[in-house]
Amino acid sequence: MSEAFEHHLCCGRSAGASGGRREPFAFPGTVRKYARDRVADVRHVRLEVAVDPAQRRIAGVATHTVAAIADGCASLVLDAAELTVDGVTGGDGRALAFEHVDGALTIRLPRALAAGETADVSVAYHGEPRRGIYFVGPDEGYPDKPTQAWTQGQDEDARYWFPCFDYPNEKASTEVVVTAPSKYTTLSNGALLGKRPGPRGTTVWHWKMEIPQVSYLVTLVVGELDEVALGDGTPPMYALVPKGRAADAARCLGRTPDMMRLFSERFGVAYPYEKYAQAVVADFIFGGMENTTATTLTEYALYDERAGLDYDADDLVAHELAHQWWGDLLTCRDWSHGWLNEGFATWAETVFREHRLGQDEATWHALEAQKRYFAEDGGEYRRPIVCKDYEEPIDVFDRHLYEKASWVLRMLRAELGEEGFWASIGHYARSNRGRTVVTDDLRRAIEETTGRNVEAFLDQWVFGAGHPDFKASWAWDDAKQVLAVRVEQTHKADATTAEAFRGTLVVEVVVGGRTERHRLAVRERVHAFHLPCAARPEVVRFDPDAHWLATWSFDVGLDAHRRALASDPTVACRARAAAALGKDSSAETVAALRKAVVGDRFHGVQAAAAAALGEVRTPAARDALLEALRDVKHPKARRAVVAALGLFRDDAAVAAALRGVVERGDASIFVEGEAAEALGRTRAPGARAVLEATLTKRPSWADTVRAACVRGLGHLADEAVVPTLLGETAWGRHARVRTAAALALAEVGARLVVRDAVRERLEQLVDDRDFRVQMAGIAALRALGDERAVPALRRGADQATDGRVKRACRAAARRLEARSERTAEVSRLSDAVESLRREVASLSDRLRKAEAGGPSSGASAAGRGSAKKPPAPTRKPAARRRRPRR
Repeated sequence: MSEAFEHHLCCGRSAGASGGRREPFAFPGTVRKYARDRVADVRHVRLEVAVDPAQRRIAGVATHTVAAIADGCASLVLDAAELTVDGVTGGDGRALAFEHVDGALTIRLPRALAAGETADVSVAYHGEPRRGIYFVGPDEGYPDKPTQAWTQGQDEDARYWFPCFDYPNEKASTEVVVTAPSKYTTLSNGALLGKRPGPRGTTVWHWKMEIPQVSYLVTLVVGELDEVALGDGTPPMYALVPKGRAADAARCLGRTPDMMRLFSERFGVAYPYEKYAQAVVADFIFGGMENTTATTLTEYALYDERAGLDYDADDLVAHELAHQWWGDLLTCRDWSHGWLNEGFATWAETVFREHRLGQDEATWHALEAQKRYFAEDGGEYRRPIVCKDYEEPIDVFDRHLYEKASWVLRMLRAELGEEGFWASIGHYARSNRGRTVVTDDLRRAIEETTGRNVEAFLDQWVFGAGHPDFKASWAWDDAKQVLAVRVEQTHKADATTAEAFRGTLVVEVVVGGRTERHRLAVRERVHAFHLPCAARPEVVRFDPDAHWLATWSFDVGLDAHRRALASDPTVACRARAAAALGKDSSAETVAALRKAVVGDRFHGVQAAAAAALGEVRTPAARDALLEALRDVKHPKARRAVVAALGLFRDDAAVAAALRGVVERGDASIFVEGEAAEALGRTRAPGARAVLEATLTKRPSWADTVRAACVRGLGHLADEAVVPTLLGETAWGRHARVRTAAALALAEVGARLVVRDAVRERLEQLVDDRDFRVQMAGIAALRALGDERAVPALRRGADQATDGRVKRACRAAARRLEARSERTAEVSRLSDAVESLRREVASLSDRLRKAEAGGPSSGASAAGRGSAKKPPAPTRKPAARRRRPRR
């Protein structure tokens, strides 16, 4: 399951979704979760269902073949949520007694089964589910939306569309016999055994999956879709896409066969299934879902030629395909070990990038993933990757489970070496194929393959939390001809974060043009390594291949950073140097950054240098960026240039340049959109008019430019844009425009004294029909910072059916309540300070009077013979200024 596509569609994932102080991951009262017990082994599941997307209902019969695990199995418990059970029968057709309470269907078997004895149980049911299966179709806001039905079972939502044992520690072979109107195509797991005419203008499709799978992977798609063949047919690969999008499918999904060849070779097990299909559907609530042999993809997996200039869906496609091994063939036994699914699939994105685009692109992809993890770890919460303290399983599907876990595999590859790592991965796959797994199965496979005990490695990175913050420096001793290398871990340790992270640190030393590579064992919080070195090094590189999940600071001097930016062969070192130089505004540094923006051979380093110039923010830095806007060709680098220009507020030259990009347009829709956002950040006169005009007349793929215009209006922080932003949240606007408008309203509203209209609209969005807009509304209320939204957020958490909405509401409410408590505490402290100030003033006044009157404070001035002071002149009272009414 992936949301990776979002990283490419907007310049930031979702403003307001993270940031602030770190909170506990688990909410108060959270009960630790463990894998479910099993009294019977489900051998096979046969679903016979009738689906008509236009009617938005499902009816069918689910037949389970089960075998008792131990003697005395007298009943079977299945999950069936929000479904009406019409009856239960045994294999002989006789009715069985059952009880259906709170989503648990308890079935009394005709007699107790002995261990290994099998029985068939059939459940007839119907329903109009709110989850599990989703019905999409045209309405008043979106009259052109296709009519479709599609399922989404992960994490535990299969129970909403068919009765089943809905937990990942149970696998069974499956077959789906679906009856649907004949105008529709269907897709399910495994091979299509056949199709035949059904009653009343329907067709019956029969799908069968021989290799066992867990319930959440059982899938069904029904809709008017075109089939597009991919590859040479070994195995059969195809895509199901909306009518008229065949050409887009070939362009956007055409590298799937290459991915399959690579993964079959690298993972040590050839693709094990009879087909691989990808269905692109409308309004999908994730980026993709890895249903066995039949992945479901978001509509954003298809894009036009212009968007394809600097965007592709390869990461998403590779992620879901990799899941056919990691998640489907091998499946996590319980959700706390979900990194064995999601971390592996996220890491596979980098594997394919390395294969297709080279090491620099792979490293850059990993570094971008690292940033997303750091943002969650620093501004949201910190937790171990393997974590049992959650409310709903979806809670753990986060940056720790995806991005951090992918880095665990990156680090493991560096520790074991190429041969040992890939041999271990192959052994892990072969020895566990068809099984459910936990982290110890991976540890065992590595040990059996290489002899290496990686228990300590997994303890600190998977069962522990956090990461190291490194501070590094070096000094050369001419007399001793020794290089002293100092490495210090400066992070804060706690109960879950190691005092010192252990591992192998590569340090490269360049002397006389020759590079010597040292592998240093890091074991302590502070290390001083002494390396023989005949002459002063030209360069010392720390972790040049970016194999540590860590932050770095270097005490090496500006000259060293400028040299690294100019000539270091590694992307990681050049990017780190650019970031470090962003803290210096000297002419030499600006010149070095300017040269890198225009001339570096890799777009990521160009972008890092542009960002650094934005941080420098001097006239010379501005001029360098304006030149780069003209000279930089790569669209991803150019996007970073315009973003950096947006940091120069109230600069007429910058505003004019950005306005030119917005009005003229750009070959890249993402550059064009970034320019619109940046123009808003400048808050230049006339920016609002340009953005509002562009908003009304600039269509683009996925409404990228319009959404960016909306974000730009939010950056203006002008109350006058509120009516426009409110209008852009309306049902009928593109979902990405609506989400952008919600977050922009929060940005503007946070500056308003009276923000009721903004808050009330955002509260409405918490209950929106579009999941994506719901999440944006919640993030926006959190960013707005108005504690009056807490009741709406609490209500949203109670009423939501999607676990992501529940958690987002609870987290936002917790953040706002904490803010309210801090405000109240500040107010109490302010009152206390004011009281003390008055007491001090009173004491000072009494002291002055005492000093003026001598030791006897009771003696009057007249009694001491002092002269009487003349009366003070009277003044006419000042007129009271009337405050204007609001």
